[in-house]
Amino acid sequence: MNHIVNFGLLFSFVTLAVSGILGFLRPFSTTTTRVHIVFGLVTLILVACHLLARLNYFKRSVSNRGSKPLGWLRLSGITTLWLGLLTIAIAGWTPAEALIRLGYEYRQRTAIVRNASLTGYEFSSDTLTLTRAPGANADVSVSLNVQFAQDLPRRPSLAIWAETSSGSMIETLYLNTALSYSETPDWNGIPTSRHKILPIWRHRHTLVSGVDIKGKVDAVSGATKSHQFTLDNYLVTGDDKSFVLCVEVNLPADPNEHFPDIHFGQASLLYTAYIEPEMKQKYVLLELTGHGGGAEENGAIQYDLERFTSALGIIDLLLAKVEYLPGSAQEP
Repeated sequence: MNHIVNFGLLFSFVTLAVSGILGFLRPFSTTTTRVHIVFGLVTLILVACHLLARLNYFKRSVSNRGSKPLGWLRLSGITTLWLGLLTIAIAGWTPAEALIRLGYEYRQRTAIVRNASLTGYEFSSDTLTLTRAPGANADVSVSLNVQFAQDLPRRPSLAIWAETSSGSMIETLYLNTALSYSETPDWNGIPTSRHKILPIWRHRHTLVSGVDIKGKVDAVSGATKSHQFTLDNYLVTGDDKSFVLCVEVNLPADPNEHFPDIHFGQASLLYTAYIEPEMKQKYVLLELTGHGGGAEENGAIQYDLERFTSALGIIDLLLAKVEYLPGSAQEP
């Protein structure tokens, strides 16, 4: 049994160390996190077994009956050191903060994009189901069903967000994981700037983050008193609230005669729907609105769609659902 526990702890420790280092130095990965959690649990169980087998050692160490007792003075010193390190880590004092600054999350903090905290999504075959859960004072919830064409050679890049009728972003509801952690993600095997993949979303994001397409902080952007970047303020009835639900999609390596670049292919396409919390219909179809060709520098939507061919078939259906919450004024 001792051999199993000892070698199990060795292998589990190595796995935890490697996955921890990868999680610290590399972009977030579901696989890395899953491995770290699983072996963290295994290590916890093995450590518990190890400690149970050595209970007599701990009893002798803190008593005067052992040949080499630890003594209360040494035990107090070890405990004080542990509490000091724990305090430094929790309070974020200089040593801990200096260590965190070395990690990927801190170094790439201006590039990392987090989906709205109340947004949940699920992939099932060729379908993405996204739900924006309501906040504390909301009257409605909004969900979106995205059905992709079944014969796509690869999964397209996708951004889903809500914006005001004047074009100011409210929230990023969803962004592909591959695009969430770097300003120049690996796109079909080639590092590519996000503002060339999803240019319309990227320029809207500048207003929210205050970080321009080159990764520099834009002092004139960011949240202001007159514009709060949360959809909760729009999921209410009685205040004539409305917003635009937007989806930008781009499939790499889909060229045609008008977009001959082998890597980029046809430009991104934008689909939108005007959402009113007090709307009579429960379901709303998002319609093709424009494209992001030439929008890399200013984010301007282009409306000429005659040059597009296969890109028009990337998405089969975009269906939004507006549902009243129990107890709301408009509940049927």
